[in-house]
Amino acid sequence: MRRYSFPGMILVCMLLALIPVHAADFVLEIYGNANMDEYLNEEDIQYIEDIIAGKNNATMLADANFDGKIDQADVEQAQAIMSGNEKKLTFIDLLGENETVNEPINRLVNMGYNGVEMTRILGAEDILVAYGQDRTAHKTFFPKFAELPFVGNAPENCDFEKILSLNPDAVQTNLERASSLAGGLDQKHDFEKKLPGIPIICLNMREQDTLVKNVRTYGYILNREAEAEAFIDWYSKYYDLFKSRIATIPDDEKPTGLFEYTPYYCYASGSNLGQVLETAGGKNILDKEIGPDDPNYGSMLDIEPEFVIKENPEYIFKGVGSWDSGYDIDNTSKMAAFHEQVTNRTELSNVDAIKNDNVYCLSFWILSGAGNNIIGTAYLAKLFYPDLFKDIDPQAIHQEYVDKFCHIDFDVKKNGTFVYPGYDQWINGQ
Repeated sequence: MRRYSFPGMILVCMLLALIPVHAADFVLEIYGNANMDEYLNEEDIQYIEDIIAGKNNATMLADANFDGKIDQADVEQAQAIMSGNEKKLTFIDLLGENETVNEPINRLVNMGYNGVEMTRILGAEDILVAYGQDRTAHKTFFPKFAELPFVGNAPENCDFEKILSLNPDAVQTNLERASSLAGGLDQKHDFEKKLPGIPIICLNMREQDTLVKNVRTYGYILNREAEAEAFIDWYSKYYDLFKSRIATIPDDEKPTGLFEYTPYYCYASGSNLGQVLETAGGKNILDKEIGPDDPNYGSMLDIEPEFVIKENPEYIFKGVGSWDSGYDIDNTSKMAAFHEQVTNRTELSNVDAIKNDNVYCLSFWILSGAGNNIIGTAYLAKLFYPDLFKDIDPQAIHQEYVDKFCHIDFDVKKNGTFVYPGYDQWINGQ
């Protein structure tokens, strides 16, 4: 099994703080963020006042109350947002559209696979009145959510009459990932047509590189700013650590791999699982097929076995769905079957990942989003670079996530199935 270590570890760690890699590097797209940085604060009030006085040029987000002009009313709206007293809030969603919600939101339908997790993380599970999918099989992780009615998660399978009968203040959709950019506008407009007058929330809750921005936005939408910042602090601590340390590694020394969903249906580097592989310091072989400028960079692709054979990845990872792994399943038989599904492919018998027993299965519960994919990142980083990340314990990070944000009593070492083979084999070799 190939592992990666560096003799100059002390020097490397001393240099980490000098590398400018951070989770916060974006524009917070809430109207009122007049100076177009990643925060909404007193500086924005001053910026709006200076626009009114002719000292600053107008910016798009300076129109805090979204009425088409910048005046004293925008100062008052920005002040209201910061004090949590606003009656309306306008933001730019995942699809680039302006969306206005009425505040406060007291009744929320949440169709999002990871959006519902983030709602709980922000301490707002009490406002949920319905969920997208049937979660009765996930009572351990979602003890309260499992009791909610489920209404579908896409226009073609939604019970719109049920949603309307619940009288929600807003609906958060399952348009919550980078791949939603392809065809997402049509779906959103379908929601709007069938749910007239109800604000539609579409925020990316899956990809690591935009999560902080979207969590902060969501915190303002739900009036849970403090809870959002507490999560952001925790998440960014690990995200920045992984990105900074990996930045010290030459690209040609990074291990190659792929992340698979179903056979030969794999994640591009801009997708949620593709970013897990990249943040952990791996090189996705799909980069030979698709680059950042491709509209499908945040999606999954069908690839041919011949491509895998040619690129000869050192690692193959398989994402295992939420109904076959996770908190409510202690038996590893399903994970083992997915593992064998890869290792038994005769056409891949000469691929390094197969020959060297470098095939690993990870549960979507530590991969998909809402910050849980920082756990999957820790597992991969530890596997690739045990010396560089000798101070990192993926199971401890997972337990922190559960204890701080999931509000359940669960020991990740004793219960559930999250990786296969077991973690002891990851760190000790097979």
